[in-house]
Amino acid sequence: MPRYLVPSSAFQLALGLARAVVVGSLQFPQAERALRNSYPEMSPRAAKGYIGSYVAMRRGTRGFATTIGANASRLYLADIAQDGAGPLSVALDAFLSHIVYIQGKTNGPEVPLHNVHNEFVGLLRGMAIHETVVENLDVAVEQSLKASAQERRERLASANRQPEQVVVLTRVFRRNPDVIAEVLLRADGVCEGCGKSAPFQRSDGRPYLEVHHPRRLADGGDDCVENAMALCPNCHRERHHGIKYVDS
Repeated sequence: MPRYLVPSSAFQLALGLARAVVVGSLQFPQAERALRNSYPEMSPRAAKGYIGSYVAMRRGTRGFATTIGANASRLYLADIAQDGAGPLSVALDAFLSHIVYIQGKTNGPEVPLHNVHNEFVGLLRGMAIHETVVENLDVAVEQSLKASAQERRERLASANRQPEQVVVLTRVFRRNPDVIAEVLLRADGVCEGCGKSAPFQRSDGRPYLEVHHPRRLADGGDDCVENAMALCPNCHRERHHGIKYVDS
């Protein structure tokens, strides 16, 4: 008996049903039954997969066990992308874990699925904003502190309690782990700023200290033991934001 090929019209119906599941207007089993009623030759497992894949992408569920194809995945990601970079980023993480699951089942490269993933990673890059969110937040907090209490209360009364998600492009340095290890061993659990013991231990029992570069890597500083020191979180934050170091 030839394998049933799910038509593209079923993808569209599954998308609409899955949307209803996400917003809570339809239960998952109801959506699955509705899809199979319209496409009786579709297996229960396939129907569950087409509904569940979209729900998993929306919710960021990793490793969902199903095997929908590239065309349906592209349709789902395009729908999610309409809601912005944040939801798309979540969906892509879930989708990549889905690809890994399928590769484990097929032992194949799954090139079509990777192509879809790469396509939407490119779209996500185009949607990303070029700004430093933390620095912008610091400026906004300063402005809020200068505003009157009444102004803040009025803004808070109408503010969205769910923060907007954005994807930020940023540059990071691939730091040398041996430099970090050497500096932490040199410090031996004692902050090289204030001289106090590390404030707590990590889950593996190691004292928690952070490695700081006095001459910042962004300013051309070397990633070497001589340009690094182990600091407690307080001293580390002070080196970046404290008045004594602001111009250093």
